[in-house]
Amino acid sequence: MTALLVYTIRMDRKINRIYLSVFWLILTVSLGIWWFYLGLRQANTISDLTIAMGSPYSDLGNSLLQKQSRMIWMEGTFFIVMLSLGGSLLIWFTYRDIQRNNLIQDFFSTVTHEMKTPLAGLRLQVEGLLDDLGETSEYSYVLKRAVKESDRIESQMEKAFYLASIMRSESLFLERTNIGEMKFALEESYPQVDWEIKEDIDWLADKKALESILKNLIENSYKHGIATKVTVSVKSEGGKVCLFVDDNGQGFHGNMKDLGKPFQRHSSTSGTGIGIYIINGLIKKMNASIQFRSDEIGFHVKISLPIWREKN
Repeated sequence: MTALLVYTIRMDRKINRIYLSVFWLILTVSLGIWWFYLGLRQANTISDLTIAMGSPYSDLGNSLLQKQSRMIWMEGTFFIVMLSLGGSLLIWFTYRDIQRNNLIQDFFSTVTHEMKTPLAGLRLQVEGLLDDLGETSEYSYVLKRAVKESDRIESQMEKAFYLASIMRSESLFLERTNIGEMKFALEESYPQVDWEIKEDIDWLADKKALESILKNLIENSYKHGIATKVTVSVKSEGGKVCLFVDDNGQGFHGNMKDLGKPFQRHSSTSGTGIGIYIINGLIKKMNASIQFRSDEIGFHVKISLPIWREKN
């Protein structure tokens, strides 16, 4: 049996908002202390100059400088205290916001994970009823509709799961896989897809994540692109394994730079952008790249994956 590579991708390096808040607090308080010190130093310099000038300037200067020093002490202390208090509150609110976001993400991850088992069981029961009653049964249409809806719910839950994973910068499980395994995993759900396997090349990827990417692309082609034909092919190119997903639909008519921005619709038939957003996040985690191209007829996707080598 061929050994599988277990590889954990490094999490994306993101600057923590708490660190930014602490940096802002240190910077502003340091500037405030420097201003405070500079004001007192200038006051002492002026005091030395007035003393050197002698009477009557020394007496008048000392009186004015004492008032100015008290004012600098009062205003400087108040300013530094307010900066420290404001920075501390900013750090606290940032920390609380991060904790709240983590709880929400954990909730969605838990719900999507726990719902998979009962949803799969429900689908099996419906399919069992459909087999028992037969295609000619008066309930066959309703049962087929139930299976279709369960697939749609499962797809949406999978998107929510990967969205939470991306937001938490979780690592993926990269291993050896190929186009044959992807076809085996998807051809039952999408029997109308054409698979062109000209080269049987192994690549390095997360199987479940890549399967989810292909599902999103195929569903977008049929649902939003109104395609009647989708072709998945693979070939080596420039030291990479290139996976192509092409359709004959109506293509994408918006700005390609805005493709994948969440909750941004480009037309009446376009989706919310969450699917492409998740695809981009998963592709980045797999050290891969993706390119989109739209023609007058058809939408084309090219995924470049790291080729699997024994030294990996």
